[in-house]
Amino acid sequence: LPRAHRPALPHQHRDPAGSRPAGAELLAVGLEPSRPLELTGDDLTVDAVEEVARSRRRVTIAEAALHRVVRAREVVEQVLASGAPVYGTTTGLGALARNPIPLEELERFSFATVADQTGSYGRPLPVPVVRAMMLSRANGMAKAGVGVRRELIELLIALLNARVHPVVRDIGSVGQGDLAQMADIGKVLIGGGLADYRGAVMPGHQALSLAGLEPIRLAPKEALALVSANGLTTGFGSMVLADVADLVDALQVSAALSLEGFAGNLSIVHPAAGELRPHAGEKAAGRRLRELLEGSYLWQPGAARHLQDPLSFRCVPQTHGALYDALGHVRRTMEIELNSAGDNPLVAVEDQAILSVGNFDVVALAASFDFLRIAITAAVQVLDERVQKLLWAQFSGLSTGLAATSGATGGLRQLGRACAALTAEARGLANPVSLDYRGQVSEGVEDHASMAPLSVRRTSELVTLAYRIIAFELVVAAQAVDLREGARPLGQGTRAAYEAVRDAVPVLVDETDWAPDIDRLVATAAGAELLRRVARDAGERKPLSELHGPALEHGDGSGEQP
Repeated sequence: LPRAHRPALPHQHRDPAGSRPAGAELLAVGLEPSRPLELTGDDLTVDAVEEVARSRRRVTIAEAALHRVVRAREVVEQVLASGAPVYGTTTGLGALARNPIPLEELERFSFATVADQTGSYGRPLPVPVVRAMMLSRANGMAKAGVGVRRELIELLIALLNARVHPVVRDIGSVGQGDLAQMADIGKVLIGGGLADYRGAVMPGHQALSLAGLEPIRLAPKEALALVSANGLTTGFGSMVLADVADLVDALQVSAALSLEGFAGNLSIVHPAAGELRPHAGEKAAGRRLRELLEGSYLWQPGAARHLQDPLSFRCVPQTHGALYDALGHVRRTMEIELNSAGDNPLVAVEDQAILSVGNFDVVALAASFDFLRIAITAAVQVLDERVQKLLWAQFSGLSTGLAATSGATGGLRQLGRACAALTAEARGLANPVSLDYRGQVSEGVEDHASMAPLSVRRTSELVTLAYRIIAFELVVAAQAVDLREGARPLGQGTRAAYEAVRDAVPVLVDETDWAPDIDRLVATAAGAELLRRVARDAGERKPLSELHGPALEHGDGSGEQP
């Protein structure tokens, strides 16, 4: 969906246009594609998660997947009948695993497992994030290794289609299974908890009743299958990745406009640079910059002021290329996780066994989101340097602070300070969190955790911050374009960006009566308007799957990405 229709994610308290509170009901979008998304357990993509989360696309499950589910459940029943101990099913959880559960207590224990894990705190997650969590868990259950009944998966999908959305709060997971948040979903499935039904929050049993659904009585192992999953990490994370993909293009647009204002040397985007150093991201960044700058005066002989520009201009394809590559890596890691059984214990159908494993450990995702934030911040840091160079007369060849008239006033110098301040905040958010777990949870049994939800949340916060920093570059670059004699024509993409900036922020002429509406420009950059205008004139950015190929490969039963 265009970003203008995307409800805000956690820690974006309002959507970029400021028109609705985070978590507003999706009905305003009004989209309900006719072809349902069919879950197979093998080929769910980040793009599909975002579409289902932010629209009303219906979801179904493939018959072949249901057949695997039934086979796995048969193994569970056989192992239980044999009397063999099964962690979290016939034993307690965590440090209580040494305590057996009598057969007559199994159903009560299943109910208690969901209730016992409830402990999420903080703000309620927006409805789209909850939808993404539900979709991720349903697809994970479609794998052969989970061992739930088909009725449970079908009810979870029915809630999604009926728009019964459990109320889930954002704090409480250390990333070894998002237990507290997944338990909030599980409570509604059994008739408890709270749910948002078509925009109204009510008790879970009431929401089910209004939707024409019945709560389920959990069978042995199903409670743990509900809660011991990383739905928050994979669901929320998929949505953040979609937002980062747009952020990368916005960074490209603002850098290209700075090149126009600086009268930069476009030899940096010559195709030979990418061909002779064939990183996929660098080549993609160079190609997109050429699209944005197509038709610019900078392609004319002698237009560039310097043989070599400062590195913050000269290394844009490399810096942004690293971000492209980091994003591609996280996407591949995420799509493997979306199509995995991250359960413990795990059902090995062919071996007719239930195994205690560590598949819930998503340190690969946590570390990759840490890596992604570092790449975003590297791009933000060179952005800040470009802003400072444009404001610095010695480098720009224009007035100090890009003042409209030379004199004692400072023009836009204060924007330079603000940009530097926000960039410092970005560096703080870039710090890795996958090494931050220090707890001795569950009497020392759970002595390792990925902190993946925190890594995803920090990435979302960084995206929000980065758009404010981009807005500063857009204002400064547009002012430089207006002051530089002969800085026309602009490129097909940069011209569209310049016009979007000027619609939000006027040119600085009289410094005694001028205050840039940065918030309005942030709304333009972080909303659909900036990229919509650029795409109209310079074409849409390439999808990530085209830049880096399919995340899932043939030969593992997954099939290629559609």
